[in-house]
Amino acid sequence: MQAWPARSAERMRVAAISILSGYWRTWVGAGAVLLALAAWQGVVVAGLVPSMLVPPPTDVWGAFIDILRHGYRDTTLAEDIGATVGRALAGFGLATLFGVPFGVWMGVDQRVASSFGWIVQFMRPLPPLSFLVLLILWLGLGEASKIALLTITAFPIVVSASQAAVRGVPALWIAAARSLGASPGQVFSRVVLPASLPMIFTGLSIALAATFSTVVAAELLAANDGLGWMVLSASKFLRNDVIMVGIILLGLIGMVLSRLLLFLDSRVVHWRGRT
Repeated sequence: MQAWPARSAERMRVAAISILSGYWRTWVGAGAVLLALAAWQGVVVAGLVPSMLVPPPTDVWGAFIDILRHGYRDTTLAEDIGATVGRALAGFGLATLFGVPFGVWMGVDQRVASSFGWIVQFMRPLPPLSFLVLLILWLGLGEASKIALLTITAFPIVVSASQAAVRGVPALWIAAARSLGASPGQVFSRVVLPASLPMIFTGLSIALAATFSTVVAAELLAANDGLGWMVLSASKFLRNDVIMVGIILLGLIGMVLSRLLLFLDSRVVHWRGRT
């Protein structure tokens, strides 16, 4: 009779420790950021680094407020952020929509893997920007060429991860399901797919990072809006404060997108780490 209260107390203690540990990590991280900002400000104010080359955080903050209120070269900050994020999500979404099923198909069917494996492996190490000139010639300077470039960037990563995930499912699990009378469809839906999802999501996180990096590079070469375009435009006028604003926003947005994907991972692959 006394075991149940003891177990409940232990669970409450573990939950409290977990919550306090989360708060501790948050405060430590915030403290590290504030310390880095203070050091940055101090180095510039002390004259160790010319402010024209490395603007202090106060100037960067002022530039951010100015862009937030008045925009930058006829574009608002919301429009630039929306353009960059929209392109990245469009390319990543198309790569996921077609890449995951295709990669799973390659993992299930050896004939498909033999037919397309070399093509996928050929595309994966290629620098994505090597396709940009051709895509501009084929699709023009509009959104189609940029989204196609981002899709090409993420597609081989997603396909390779999905194929490896399916191939990595233990054969013993499949044999056990078949011995219990599971049909091929049930083996796939109840064994192969759930066991593959953790690695598939890992591949998606890598593909998302590659896509976001490429969208900035694409905007540096051919765009009239977006954060990458803003950074390039500011560099022509030696607006290092605006450049720092763009870099910081790109980092923050990349972190947010990564966190959103991790959140989706935790909801879809809720059994991760339990097998």
